[in-house]
Amino acid sequence: MELKIRKSTIDDLEQIQKIACRTIDINYRSFLGDKGVDWFIESGAAEQYLQDNIVDCWVLESDNKIIAFCVCKGSLLDLIMVETEFHRKGYGSELLKYCEQVMFSYFEEIKLESFERNEKANNFYRKHGWIQKEKIFDKASNAYKLIFTKHNA
Repeated sequence: MELKIRKSTIDDLEQIQKIACRTIDINYRSFLGDKGVDWFIESGAAEQYLQDNIVDCWVLESDNKIIAFCVCKGSLLDLIMVETEFHRKGYGSELLKYCEQVMFSYFEEIKLESFERNEKANNFYRKHGWIQKEKIFDKASNAYKLIFTKHNA
C-alpha cells in the first residue's frame, strides 16, 4: 500500500467533500446529536467550507485514492478527517505528523480546536502531544470546543 501526502487541487474537491459528509454523519452524532448533524449536512456548510479552503488543504492518498485530508490555515490545524473505514490504522497519525512538520517550519506554536464531547479525537490529539489550553463555547454549533496547542520541540 503506497501512501502519499500532497497539496489538494480543485479536482479533489468532490472526493474530500464526500469524505467530510460521511465522517460527520457517522462520527459526530454522538456529540452533536441527530438533529444537529442532519441540519449541518443538509445546509451544505461542510461542502462550502472545503470549497472556500481548498488551497489550504492537504490530502493523504493510499494507492491513488484519497483516504484523509486536513486544512491548515496559518498556525491553525483547522480540520483533519480520515475516511471512517480507515480509522485506527495509523493514517490519521501520519497525516497529523506531516501537518505538524509543515506548520512548525513556519510557527513555533500551532493550535487546533475540537469539540469537547469528541472524545476519540481529543484522546488522539493528547496521544500525539497536544495540550489542552482552554475551553470555549461555539455559538454556531451550540457546543463547547477545546483549544489545543503544541510547541516545536
